[in-house]
Amino acid sequence: MKPIIYSIILVISFYSCSGFLDEDNKAGISNADLYSTAEGYQTLRVNVYSSLRNIYSEAPLVLLAGTDLYQMPRGMTENGIYDYVRLYDTNGDVSSFYSDCYNVLQQVNTAEHYLSIADISEADKNLYQAEYDFLKGFLHFLLIEQFGGIVVNDEYTQSPRMDMPRMSLEASYDYVIGKLESSLAGPLPQTKTDGQICKDAVNHYLAKVYLTRGWDLRNQNDFTKAKEYASSVISSRGELKYSMEELWSPSNENNEEFIFSIQYDAESITSTTNGNNQESVFGPYLGGNERGHKYMAGSLYPSWALNSWFDKNDTRYEATFMLSIWEHYYDYYQGRNIPGVNAITAIYPRAWERSEEMFEDYIQLTKGVSNGQFNDVTMTDNDNNLIFGAKEFLQKWCPEYADIPPVNALNPNGGNYLRIYPFFEHFPTQKENETYWRSGFNNDFSQPGIKKFDMDRLVVFSQTQSYRDIVLASLSETMLLYAEACIGEENYSEAQTYLNRVLARPANSRNGSPLTVQLPSSQKGALEAYLKESGKELAGQYSGRWPELRRTGMLKDMFYTYNYDYLSGNLGSDPIGEKLYRPIPQSAIDINEGLSSDDQNPGY
Repeated sequence: MKPIIYSIILVISFYSCSGFLDEDNKAGISNADLYSTAEGYQTLRVNVYSSLRNIYSEAPLVLLAGTDLYQMPRGMTENGIYDYVRLYDTNGDVSSFYSDCYNVLQQVNTAEHYLSIADISEADKNLYQAEYDFLKGFLHFLLIEQFGGIVVNDEYTQSPRMDMPRMSLEASYDYVIGKLESSLAGPLPQTKTDGQICKDAVNHYLAKVYLTRGWDLRNQNDFTKAKEYASSVISSRGELKYSMEELWSPSNENNEEFIFSIQYDAESITSTTNGNNQESVFGPYLGGNERGHKYMAGSLYPSWALNSWFDKNDTRYEATFMLSIWEHYYDYYQGRNIPGVNAITAIYPRAWERSEEMFEDYIQLTKGVSNGQFNDVTMTDNDNNLIFGAKEFLQKWCPEYADIPPVNALNPNGGNYLRIYPFFEHFPTQKENETYWRSGFNNDFSQPGIKKFDMDRLVVFSQTQSYRDIVLASLSETMLLYAEACIGEENYSEAQTYLNRVLARPANSRNGSPLTVQLPSSQKGALEAYLKESGKELAGQYSGRWPELRRTGMLKDMFYTYNYDYLSGNLGSDPIGEKLYRPIPQSAIDINEGLSSDDQNPGY
């Protein structure tokens, strides 16, 4: 789709695809005349695909925040999307997601409306209709995941519709499943890797919809249906083919494991700051433009818990997190990360089974603690030189970096710039460990960020410089959906088999012995173990951690057990309360005569 998008991007921008208003048509041609031509109609189809960027180009926090995997960034002490306490029906993140989904639906409805008059073959019309059916099911499902029963928007209109009632949850699911099954019956290709909708993508989301409905409506038959659709994808795509590092390499986009992606390309964005911000979301600020690192938005900080779930033998840890930052962030991808040659800025050591010994070394080196937190842990003195013993610490705990000079290390006037932030597992409770780990929370580089979505170079110092694709569905997630459906059926041995298929990803094991998981024989215990595995495998992906916790009924359990914002004691005992869906935006209720305050979700 990328070349198609680029080739007609000017046409899309010239004819307004947001309103399609005849009176604003500077070209002097009617919509019907334009969209009846083969070339003109393609502007509508491509606009449908490209409009999906409106939902995902800025991280949709409703999919991620307020979970066990991520927490509030520095400088933020309260925000409803993270803490629930202040989550109201006026929340901007919720309102933006709600309106973005419905705006894209209007683009789909418009393209479907003009399909009948387009001068294209019947085969293409049938193909495009199958694509639109999928997108209608997909977009309405995104809304169900967040809001429960929804207002279905299935009709093209050029004038306001003021009376659109909310469907029941059951009817909402019936609509979505009907659209997806209609799409599957169409002439879609079985497999595509270029972002175009295919049967694999439809089967993946049918599995996800049936799985979600199975939990929501307590329907055991839905878990069986979810397994059937997931099996179709797995049969089509086979086993996992790549190591985690290879899977997310900037040079390996549109690979066989990616089932559905929002497509980006350098030539399909209007400027170098008009990409997406996924690479900048998960981690701390890395300094200003002068340092040559990537510009971090820092919207979500990966939790201590997520880090702790990786064991020493799991190579996905290094593949998920950037555990060393060289003189410039992208040196890692440009071959300027050679020990003894290139300088380094930040290191994040982890001692695994020797964590207590590392802790004692670090405490002694940095002169202990005060007020229950570490003192400044940057290992530099007031003249910005490395403190005494820092090099010895590196030689002991990071021997691979022992001969690497820190940035500006040869500067006779000081200015040595090296940050060393170990991962601590010393104390008996997560809260204590994370309190110490977060001692540098307000510093730049304070913890490793997720690197899976990185560009391989700095194009421009901007949070939205990325033109990497945004992967929404992947083969490993399909396998996880199958395992989750097995847990829904209380078939823990089969669930374990599929989880271990995910863990059998090539090169997942450092020592060659396979990674495995053993599931407890209770549904809640199995779900917690499963969610830890899906958290590691899908970290940072927009498949949606919050909807995953919500549908399994594990939102409170995982948030209250693993999220430091809650463990800190500042949110009360039960901040989620009845807020098991997001609030329907009050602005949407105000303009829709079919909605009233009675339609608002519990807790708001």
